[in-house]
Amino acid sequence: MKTKLMSAAITAALALSCALHPAMAQNNRATLTQSGAENLASIEQMATSQDAIATITQNGNGNIAGGTASGDVGIMQMASSAVEAAIAQTGNLNRAGIRQDRLTLSSAMLTQTGDNNVATARQELSNRADIMARQEGSRNTAEFTQLNVSPTLVTTRQLGSDNLLTVKQESSGYSAPVIDQQGTANVATISQYLDYNANPAIYQIGMRNEATIVQNDARGTQNMTVTQTGMDNRAMVRNSGMMNSSLVTQTGNGNAATVNKTLNYSESEIRQLGNLNTATIAQTGSALANAVPNVAMIMQLGNGATASLAQSGSNNRATIVQH
Repeated sequence: MKTKLMSAAITAALALSCALHPAMAQNNRATLTQSGAENLASIEQMATSQDAIATITQNGNGNIAGGTASGDVGIMQMASSAVEAAIAQTGNLNRAGIRQDRLTLSSAMLTQTGDNNVATARQELSNRADIMARQEGSRNTAEFTQLNVSPTLVTTRQLGSDNLLTVKQESSGYSAPVIDQQGTANVATISQYLDYNANPAIYQIGMRNEATIVQNDARGTQNMTVTQTGMDNRAMVRNSGMMNSSLVTQTGNGNAATVNKTLNYSESEIRQLGNLNTATIAQTGSALANAVPNVAMIMQLGNGATASLAQSGSNNRATIVQH
């Protein structure tokens, strides 16, 4: 009964809004489908919206898409044009929210399958910003923030329990970050600021792994990837340059990898097979256009090894292999 009353109230509110502002609110559409018990949903479309579409689908019990019980809005669209938002939740006790404020063109999609998962997205001044989030399991959390973002697609998946992922994008565009986590208590963060034509990716399988990729004033970084399999691995990649690439692969337990890149045209790779290995790469590339890139490689096979590489300029080559 509560669900039916909520749906009726939202429908009435939308109808009243369109009636009060017929000249400004055009082609607003809202679809709300709820199955189960004790589900709660909230949709708000302001009068200044143009061609706005909002869809909430919840199957299961105790799911919340906005509302006072979650402390977040479900879907809010205001001062926007041709925006779309969709929330789909299947399972029980999931929470989701999409906030769109003063946008031009934007799109957000959140999908959750499982129980006790949380997914929130905030978009402002964004143009065709798509979010594809899938969570299966329990107590997983996904947080997305997009500010002044041009065409971009964020794809994430979490399978397991107690995993956390965060994607932050500001003044960036033509990017397709990916986060895929399977296991328990893994943490992944991708941060992009003034980052264009980049596809950072984090893949983690296991328990308590942590990975962070920070792109600051970067361009054309198509291969910025962290892959971790095992337990208690840590990886940090920072990039502030153009045409840089980094591949970090860690298989085992308790490994640590750090990569720092500044300026342009640097390539690096870290592979650690074993346990309790530590590797660090620092590269300062060239400010010249079309410079010959630096290349750094660290491979450690075994346990308890430590390796460090530092490069400055262009056309440098370095390799460390430890058995």
